[in-house]
Amino acid sequence: MLQGRVIKAAGGLFTVLDDEGGEYLCHARGSLKQDKKGLLVGDWVKFDIVKDGAGTPTGEGVIEEMYPRKNSLPRPPVANVDQLVVVMSLKQPECDWQLVNRMLVLSEKEELPAVVCLNKTDLFTDQEQGELDGRLDHFPYPFFYTSAVSGEGLNTLKDKFIGYCSVLAGPSGVGKSTLLNAISPGLSLQTGPVSNKIKRGKHTTRQATLIPLETGGMVVDTPGFTRLNFFDIEPEELPDLFPEFRALHDSCGFRDCRHLSEPKCAVREEVGKLINSMRYEHYRYFMKELSKQEAF
Repeated sequence: MLQGRVIKAAGGLFTVLDDEGGEYLCHARGSLKQDKKGLLVGDWVKFDIVKDGAGTPTGEGVIEEMYPRKNSLPRPPVANVDQLVVVMSLKQPECDWQLVNRMLVLSEKEELPAVVCLNKTDLFTDQEQGELDGRLDHFPYPFFYTSAVSGEGLNTLKDKFIGYCSVLAGPSGVGKSTLLNAISPGLSLQTGPVSNKIKRGKHTTRQATLIPLETGGMVVDTPGFTRLNFFDIEPEELPDLFPEFRALHDSCGFRDCRHLSEPKCAVREEVGKLINSMRYEHYRYFMKELSKQEAF
């Protein structure tokens, strides 16, 4: 059997890239189809090549086994990546910071390093960017600005990818594929405009695809999404999934402090200081959401 990596999944078929750069269109053995985890883009697998009656490889294969994963994300559905790059546009469409923080919570759940790419600076004024910088004071993740139009931040983005397998995630229309085309023109990924009617992007990327970059590294380009639910996170887990809370937790008056209304809460005392106010606001919202799920 050969070893390879799933680089595309669509319609129950999987494109597998082998160690020598060959691609095979594969279906999965029945036992893998019944696995609740399912096969994801990024999975490492063992597969057999299908041959015709004369013993000539047909370019097709059968996936027999999946190697254990080091991590996975439910949305976008990918596995075995080194970092999450959250891409948001500053305008057209407007940045959804709650969605940003939802993705960052999931990255913490999987112990996956994350950075935030704020795109379309060409649509932002210097004053607006200055106001946003203030809003992001003490934001606990690296973030940077980009524009495929002006070229701002493209070298920074290239450097983030070198040596890593990254997954790009964010809503449709924020410019994920456009940015990849800008740093690696040979890709020629399909892009599309933002709808004037609904103020959201149209889906141009139809399925997650693992792409080698000319500049080094690999990236998973993914379809956009605007909703993201927490399916396997318990309320008591959430405080630890906000890294800026962890250093303060031991100073709280209660060991099981949820940082909501408890007295002597070190986290609440630092909101607007060491704790970013927007992040804390979203934390409270997520905790309320998870508590409602727990009740059912």
